[in-house]
Amino acid sequence: MLEIFCALVLVFMVFVSDALSQNIEKARQQGKVVVYSSMGSSDVNAVVRAFERKYPFIRLEPYRTSSEKTLVRLVNEHRARKYLGDVVTVDGIQAAVLKEHRILDGYVSKEAAHFSSQWQDPDGYWTAIHQILFVMAYNTRLVSQSDAPKRYEDLLLPRWKGKLGMDTEEYYWFGSMLEVMGREKGLEFMRRLAGQEPNFRKGHTLLTELLSAGEFPVSVAVYQHRVDEFLAKGAPVQWVLTDPLIGSPRHHISLLTGAPRPDAAKVFIDFMLSAEGQQVLRERGRIVGRKGIEPSNPKVKQAKIFTLPVSAEKYDQLIKQFQQHFKTY
Repeated sequence: MLEIFCALVLVFMVFVSDALSQNIEKARQQGKVVVYSSMGSSDVNAVVRAFERKYPFIRLEPYRTSSEKTLVRLVNEHRARKYLGDVVTVDGIQAAVLKEHRILDGYVSKEAAHFSSQWQDPDGYWTAIHQILFVMAYNTRLVSQSDAPKRYEDLLLPRWKGKLGMDTEEYYWFGSMLEVMGREKGLEFMRRLAGQEPNFRKGHTLLTELLSAGEFPVSVAVYQHRVDEFLAKGAPVQWVLTDPLIGSPRHHISLLTGAPRPDAAKVFIDFMLSAEGQQVLRERGRIVGRKGIEPSNPKVKQAKIFTLPVSAEKYDQLIKQFQQHFKTY
């Protein structure tokens, strides 16, 4: 019986290996893969280098812009029946819209078995590859560790009035905080936070730069990995380990409907979900979905992470609520 089982396993492994070889050969013939992505330019460049090092016969052509602009572009191309891209990586909110419009094609990578069900579409249209964390942060030259806010409620202290940095489009964080605090308490917190007269700027990286330069002593919500990057370069910044940390919408990867180079696309998706591809994102400070790969910052390992599930309709409601409270429009 054992001999029969081992023989069957061997046959299966040979079959899988042969199928993979055929896919790689087809991808080689296709020669390139076009990826629409909303990841940061430096992150995309790191992915390009790693992928082309492993597959030098497949050229990776990225088209990078925001998730919202990627969504608009793909919807317009789909309506015009112009199938130019092979793969898309966007946040979950936009991925849900793309799936609804049938712009995504189903593909379940063999690597998806290493991801929990929360990081996969039950219908097989996407797998989440990474997540960003929102954190409070402060300038260590302007604020001592003992005086720094420890909880979000500390931002309401009189000493921080007019001294907080905040993004003009902090919609997802806003919705997450309402869920964590409870709606009634959360709305009261936001009302009082607006009364602190935050300094609004657009862009979390810009906020981190200004925080580092001392334009304001505390930022309400910036990207944890960006703070770590600045800290590694000697900038006077530090982030606060709150309970919980707020996770961003997870970033999804999908095969596009009508992809001109489907085999090259699948090779790229497999790579991004593999341990090697996930390590590229981990080294960029991302929280990755593949089991067994821990965050690069040990401090994050201590954290509880809250991720708000949100539809496109719910997100539109959060935008209106945020703007009503903070008058950023």
